Amino acid sequence: MRSYQQFCPAARALDVVGERWTLLIVRDLLLGPKRYTDLQAGLPGIGPNVLADRLRSLEGAGLVRKRRLPPPAASTVYELTELGAGLRPALEELFRWGLHFAATPSAADAVKASWWLPAIRAAIRPESVPADVDDTYELRIGDDAVTVTTKAGDVQTHDGPADDPDVVVRTDHMTFALLGRGEISASEAIESGALTVEGDAAAAERCRALFAA
Repeated sequence: MRSYQQFCPAARALDVVGERWTLLIVRDLLLGPKRYTDLQAGLPGIGPNVLADRLRSLEGAGLVRKRRLPPPAASTVYELTELGAGLRPALEELFRWGLHFAATPSAADAVKASWWLPAIRAAIRPESVPADVDDTYELRIGDDAVTVTTKAGDVQTHDGPADDPDVVVRTDHMTFALLGRGEISASEAIESGALTVEGDAAAAERCRALFAA
């Protein structure tokens, strides 16, 4: 691992996570444990040698560990340690800041709804969630989906579609980025047809309040 050779917390942090691909590996592991093949499939463009090297570095720094799943899975997964999971707030802030540079995806850009989950978590206003209401919101961004659930005042986010959503929101990646940047409102996106909302009206209003600035 290369080092800036500076006795500074920022420099020390970048010594650990500043290499190309490293924070994106952490981003994906924040969703939960993953097999090596899952990580490689979720990181288009990364070479197998680079992925193996980054995982070794993260293990050596104490941010990632390997765990053998019990039968019938009997496979090895990588997961974040408590120290690695401590990067969540920093990564959410990085996503919030990075929205300034995420306007329009290029033709060469890979896109996945799950990559928006840290930004979604950063935008959530948990104080708006009623303690006595359980809701499930499916956010369909492009061709795939993520799910936001509220239960007893707690908010969770998950990769993938919901089984029985109360509300389904559909939009594209560019519109989602514009919403995150505050350049358009949800009402404007709905009026233009770039965003649609289906489901229970009261739940849809709670979903709007969850992300209201």
